[in-house]
Amino acid sequence: MRITRRPLLFAGATALAARRAKAQAFPTRAIRVIVPYAAGGTDQYIRLLQQDFGQLLGQPVVIDSIAGGGGGIGANRVRTSAADGYTLLFASTAALTVVPRLQNQPYTAADFAPICNLVAIPIMIAARRGSRFRTIEQMLAQARTQPESVSIGSPGIGSTPHLAAEALARAADVKLLQVPYQGIAPAMAALLAGDIDLVSGAPGIIMPTVESHGIIPLAQTGASRIVALPDLVTLKEAGLDVDLVTRFAFFAPKETPVPILDRLGEAFLQAAAAPAYADAMRRAFNEVMLLDRQQLTTALVEEDAANARLIQALDIR
Repeated sequence: MRITRRPLLFAGATALAARRAKAQAFPTRAIRVIVPYAAGGTDQYIRLLQQDFGQLLGQPVVIDSIAGGGGGIGANRVRTSAADGYTLLFASTAALTVVPRLQNQPYTAADFAPICNLVAIPIMIAARRGSRFRTIEQMLAQARTQPESVSIGSPGIGSTPHLAAEALARAADVKLLQVPYQGIAPAMAALLAGDIDLVSGAPGIIMPTVESHGIIPLAQTGASRIVALPDLVTLKEAGLDVDLVTRFAFFAPKETPVPILDRLGEAFLQAAAAPAYADAMRRAFNEVMLLDRQQLTTALVEEDAANARLIQALDIR
């Protein structure tokens, strides 16, 4: 009997055509975006664009804040959702590259399909009022001559600011006294009280205290200076190979069809390309960094590998 592949090819072509037709019809109902942090923080990066998202997609976009586990609870909620494009994640990439390694979360970055990136935030290193050093070089000179004489606070072990502070110390071959707090608010309070020498955190949190309380910005992470802080040197400019930034991006469950991912990414990036959005982010000391699906995928793989190496080297558990 002659065996032919025509039925199999026909069946495959039919299934592909059905998937394409479904993707072309997408969306037909509201899209839910889970932000895995407390309301009033990360969700503000997309609430500015919520109406634009809805207009471009032709359906409402609902933002739902589900806090807990450093972003892990909300991320896992998306992971176990139907891969149909109607339940998405908007989160820091650290929720996928750091949190699963430090908390009991049943997922990895590979369990999510990248859609696009909107914002990238460097980590700022700042000194307390009346500090004996005014530049990053002066701080490092002090740390080299007197190991652990310079204390630096961060919003908790394993947070991106903590990892940035550890990466800074490793790159400079110095020993800083790491002081983790339960969040950035108590770390800033300790800096303002003079209990610690430095703080590591997001510019949007630190900069409002610069003029009001005399906090001294020393440097920022990232490959280049951000538009909102053109006079603040990067650690790379200071000769330190530290390029740690926090990206905030959209993700979907892993098996979401590519045409749906592309449809979502196209709408989200088009909305975020508006000059008004860049201006709003700049006023909050954030930086718009638009990455499409392929660019975000590459960046996520690189970040995941880099954070795995850093966490292992630091023996953080």
